[in-house]
Amino acid sequence: MTTATLSSTARRLTNHDSVSDLCRHLRQCDQDRGRWFGAAMLAEEIHRLVAPRFATTVAMAAIVLMAACAWL
Repeated sequence: MTTATLSSTARRLTNHDSVSDLCRHLRQCDQDRGRWFGAAMLAEEIHRLVAPRFATTVAMAAIVLMAACAWL
């Protein structure tokens, strides 16, 4: 790349409209996170861990439930 091309790219990237659009987007994302964002992230993490091992998770839950019933 030539210096002129790099200079043109730098000007385009630091355009005031682009920067203000980015700031508006980041502000909107921050507002959309809301109070339930942490719960949603926890639910996604649990889903990520459980979904691939669904059959194993169901089997373990059944074993725990049977053990709890036998203990009572």
